[in-house]
Amino acid sequence: MSSSNSDKSKRGNSLQRVMYYLFELSQSLGYIKEFESNYSIGKPGYSDSNQFKAPYIITFYDKTEWIVYTTTSFRGDRIKGQYWDAQNIKELNDNVKKAFLVYPDSLNEADKHDFVTRDNKIHSKGEYATIDALLSQDSFFNRIEQYALQTLSTSQQKDKEGNNFEKRVVATLSNPINLEKWKTQDLMIEGLHYHLFEEIVSIFNLDRTKVKIINSNNKIEKLPTGGMPKTDVLTKVTYDDESEEYFTISCKRCSSNSVSVHQYSADKFADVLDPDNSELRRTLNEFQQHGNKSGMAKQDVQILEKELKPHLMKLCQWALGGIGGDGNPETQWAQFILVYDNNTEDFTIHTTDDYCTKLLADKKRSFNTPFSWTYQGKRGTNIQLKCPINL
Repeated sequence: MSSSNSDKSKRGNSLQRVMYYLFELSQSLGYIKEFESNYSIGKPGYSDSNQFKAPYIITFYDKTEWIVYTTTSFRGDRIKGQYWDAQNIKELNDNVKKAFLVYPDSLNEADKHDFVTRDNKIHSKGEYATIDALLSQDSFFNRIEQYALQTLSTSQQKDKEGNNFEKRVVATLSNPINLEKWKTQDLMIEGLHYHLFEEIVSIFNLDRTKVKIINSNNKIEKLPTGGMPKTDVLTKVTYDDESEEYFTISCKRCSSNSVSVHQYSADKFADVLDPDNSELRRTLNEFQQHGNKSGMAKQDVQILEKELKPHLMKLCQWALGGIGGDGNPETQWAQFILVYDNNTEDFTIHTTDDYCTKLLADKKRSFNTPFSWTYQGKRGTNIQLKCPINL
């Protein structure tokens, strides 16, 4: 076997390993009931009972099945063969409703182009195909998630997506193949959502030659008050000398640009921002009582804007990262903000300070802050802040 073929085989095998991790993650999240490798079936009456093949078949809880093919490079002749297999498998197994071809997230834009072009051709009816879509690994995972959650209400879907995104980040950061690929820089190794892994460890400013293990979890202790901390993912990096370092991430997954990011009582706002400032406390409570800016006296609006002005950075850090509030600074205050856009499947990660700087440079909203101010539930009990997420 030539070196080129050896590399292709190595890369293909690593993608198959990664797909196994992806299916395990899907199963642990309750998205799929089970999965099977090397699925095959034959036409009744013929001696070859394994004529038509698919590398994977996944089964949802409603008994719907999807078959999955994988590839690391675009080959039109191979795809036509997969069309043939997919067509016959669908005809022979009534439970198989969809067939997908999945390619690595790590492909560069030039290599992705052929896959995207063929997928567009299929969906614009430029070509008949028995494979339903050509998808990146990330897009395919989202397709599984969308199908698994389709019977839930919109609010339930959003809650599940948000909570499970944290688990997805945990699985990505803790995946041993990702660590191997990053440490060796071997282009023939594919990773699990590796582009996400690489961006996160890059902003952590880690030295790959000194990292031994990366472990993450999303089981963060509640704050002393009983509330939830801003940290959604806690990552422990163990170095070769057995020293350890912790990194904390707040995860934001959204479909709309403006989302709720913070909710506390007016007195808690005052306690964190400037506890001895009686005018700040009074006007914060005035806003809380009315629940909106228009219900306040004009003079109180001006006073609140004035008293908030010196504390805008502190307000942002607390609202987005919990910094300066309750909890353990090392594990419960978020050092980084990770944003995932459901609409584009793009993500960005910033340090909390950089994110706050960007937010402060954005247009001003209520009380000359970067936030829209409102309340949740019963008026007069809390202040809720909303702000744009995709900066």
